[in-house]
Amino acid sequence: MVIGNGDAAVEEALYLTGFAAEVTLLVVHDEGILDATRVIQERAFANPKLKFKWNAVLAEIKGKEAVEAVVVRDIKTGALQEIPTDGVFFFVGTVPNTAFLQGKVELDEHGYIVADEMMATSADGVFAAGDCRQKFLRQVITAAADGAIAAVMAEKYISEENLFRQDILQAEKPVLLVFWSPVVEASLPVVAEAEKAQQRFGGQIKFVKIDTYRNRRISKRYGISQVPAVIILQQGEIISRLEDFSAEAISQAVAAVLA
Repeated sequence: MVIGNGDAAVEEALYLTGFAAEVTLLVVHDEGILDATRVIQERAFANPKLKFKWNAVLAEIKGKEAVEAVVVRDIKTGALQEIPTDGVFFFVGTVPNTAFLQGKVELDEHGYIVADEMMATSADGVFAAGDCRQKFLRQVITAAADGAIAAVMAEKYISEENLFRQDILQAEKPVLLVFWSPVVEASLPVVAEAEKAQQRFGGQIKFVKIDTYRNRRISKRYGISQVPAVIILQQGEIISRLEDFSAEAISQAVAAVLA
């Protein structure tokens, strides 16, 4: 039994007819009236396995370890009727429990959390997962996938923040920061050149390399849109942004900072 009569309810009922011997749609309207679009209505009325219970609402679900029957109430007469069934699916509209997030993260017009494919919300370090998120399909399997992605991204966020704080913000020396990626061949020799430059100045400058594929947030923080890229920082602030990535150019930039 499917509860509801809009597009989502009728489509779900039609889908279930592929697995069930019979599917009943519980409808609050008079016979023949559905809230679904005309095309979906036509498909529903043409499906021999889809039945309708008109002018009715759900009063009770019965069963011990599984659903065994439902009790429906006729909204015109008040009469109750028990109907055997093996499952109940609700498609009468949902309201996400996200009011406490109003003004803290971006919500859509229905109150669902707006998050990207990495589950990141508009608030830095806040991730969303499950049916509260703006998405196409709300099922247990998609919620579980959201949760796995959100968990990995949350751990990644913490790791990147620790790296940023310990290796960059808390560094007592200037930081030679090189952005590279293993998939961009041109960035590989730049890392080697930067290491050579750092060795020339011994312990006067700290060398940090950032894999932009694994550490996107740090790259975004400094406006790095392509690699290779080399900048010199002091307490997290950019004091030099290089365009020439040769060992000589990097050494000259470091010398100028240390002068």
